[in-house]
Amino acid sequence: MSTFLLVILAVFTALSAVGALWFMRWQEQKRLERARQAVEHADRMGELSMIGETLAPWLSQGCKQFLAQKIQHHAGQLQQLGIKADQRCNRAIENANQWQDAAKGGKTPLPAQSSKAQELRNLITLLIEYIRNEYKKSLVAAAEARPLLAELKILNVRIAAAVFESKAIAAENMNNHSQAVHYLKKAMAALQVVEKPTPDIVDMLADIKQRHELQLAQLQSNNTGNRLEAAAEKLAEDDDAWKKKNF
Repeated sequence: MSTFLLVILAVFTALSAVGALWFMRWQEQKRLERARQAVEHADRMGELSMIGETLAPWLSQGCKQFLAQKIQHHAGQLQQLGIKADQRCNRAIENANQWQDAAKGGKTPLPAQSSKAQELRNLITLLIEYIRNEYKKSLVAAAEARPLLAELKILNVRIAAAVFESKAIAAENMNNHSQAVHYLKKAMAALQVVEKPTPDIVDMLADIKQRHELQLAQLQSNNTGNRLEAAAEKLAEDDDAWKKKNF
């Protein structure tokens, strides 16, 4: 075999080795990307399912249907990747099927405890971030995202106001007018942030304003009474001191 043919064979062998190595690396990158996408879609399904389960009593039917559609979208992506759904994903799919058809339930009171309220607000923040990211990726239209975001922001405000109102009620029951005024003022400030308040927000704000005025009047009356009482005591002390000095 001539030297030229040996060189050609060596070059071909080297190129084949490089090509095989490149192909193996490409296959590995493809496998890793497939695994990454599978984890991402499964995580989104679990996250949306948890959000929906927790917030469902206070979400509109439209918002629950959005969650259902997105869970089904991620499930479809998993299926395309050839990944079998695990127990968490199957639960998310079951929830999605229920939310697609579920009728509107009864009115559920908002939590009054700060810890539970904070848990709900954290989930609302997660859902808001998810909707914004989906919009940036052109997976949610602006016309669909806008009312969903508005609903979630109002719910966030209502939860904060409910906690303040609960603390105000406790203070009112203890005739602690100062604390009642403090928390009612916080509740009003939270509700007044809403640019386009819904009827229930308007009613809630009107009630809190009325109670705030009542508690403020009571507080001012008590302060006036305390000042008069203190002044009377001071006069009595001065009178006793004068009598002791002169008699």
